[in-house]
Amino acid sequence: MSPEIIEFLNVVFRFVHIVAAIMWIGNSLLFTWMEVNFIKDPSKNPKGAIGHMNMLHAGGVYFLEKREIDPHDIPAKLHVFKWQSYTTWLSGAILLAATFYTRPGTLMLDPSKTDMAGWMATVISIASLVLAWVVYDLIWHSPLRKKPAAAAAALTISLFAYAYRIDGFYNGRFVLLQIGAMMATTMSANVRFVIIPNQKKIMTALLEGKPHDTEAGHQAKMRSLTNNYVTFPVIFLMLSAHFPSIYADPYYLPIIFVICTCLVIIKHMMNIYNEFGDWLYVSVAAFVLSVGAVLMLMYIPDPAPKLAPGEVAVALSPEAIIGQRVFNEMGCMVCHQPAGNSIAPTLHRIYGTERRLVGGGRVTADEAYLRESILQSNLKVSYGYAPSMPGYEGVFTDQEVDQLIAYIKSIK
Repeated sequence: MSPEIIEFLNVVFRFVHIVAAIMWIGNSLLFTWMEVNFIKDPSKNPKGAIGHMNMLHAGGVYFLEKREIDPHDIPAKLHVFKWQSYTTWLSGAILLAATFYTRPGTLMLDPSKTDMAGWMATVISIASLVLAWVVYDLIWHSPLRKKPAAAAAALTISLFAYAYRIDGFYNGRFVLLQIGAMMATTMSANVRFVIIPNQKKIMTALLEGKPHDTEAGHQAKMRSLTNNYVTFPVIFLMLSAHFPSIYADPYYLPIIFVICTCLVIIKHMMNIYNEFGDWLYVSVAAFVLSVGAVLMLMYIPDPAPKLAPGEVAVALSPEAIIGQRVFNEMGCMVCHQPAGNSIAPTLHRIYGTERRLVGGGRVTADEAYLRESILQSNLKVSYGYAPSMPGYEGVFTDQEVDQLIAYIKSIK
């Protein structure tokens, strides 16, 4: 698939994906908020209401009640929220396929870790999405469903164990996207295979004059609640592709664990703030502690790089050491990561290799090519990438360019 078509699909379906996700997440947050804030005192509720609330919005007051449906007085129109979930997942799947499955060797795999074929990486990704739902659903049908905290712990441990496993061949950016996609798949599958079907069972029973299955209602509510708790982590994982400083860090998985744990704690505090007076203090403490933990992890010295068989570690020349400092200070490492990503190609082992260019043609990555790419970056763009790097002509001195080239040549 040509880069132009990929970019077009990216624009269209990313817009659809974001809008649908905002609507889905907004519904989830609103309904959970209403559940928390309903007035549940029977002496204060209207007759037949389980809870009620009054909301002021846009100059009007909305009178809202929660009640069990009377089988003899079923409303003619009931609003069911499902298409936001389905549209979010479908558009996300299209983006995943168009952006990553068309270029698995470039955007999914880390060549410094594996020589796996691209099609295998794609198969593993797709199979993992299905497996995530199967494992998740089995756990919530097991005896652990009666102990939600234990079920959540089992799922969390399984998910991060799997993340460490796929870190053995995927690059860090795709690991986080894959984990986020697996969690999002379980969320949407909850809606499609549990929440909506159970609502239909309840309505069918009521229409037939039978008492509805309270267990079906409980299951639907539990699945909706689990969706609510993982909403913030999924959002962060989906956005993590835009933060190279996180996914390229050697300790990015512990960092993500800390961040996701903090987000779940904050979400829990938001859900119980009416019953727990210190919810804000706990939320702030969780945020401060997680920021401190992330900074500590990010400042741990990087582990020594693994050498390929027969390779010998070579000390950087004084010129390359200065070039490395310029590379880091100018923020080049934010886009040019140890493994290639959709933003920019990796510079590791690039010197002397043949590069395929956008528009056809090939070029050897020698000193002349590197110099031209630094100063006039859009003249010869690597295939599969957008001409998004600014030119640095007039920004770097000739000496700094020489130092950068010396460093790039040394990156092994």
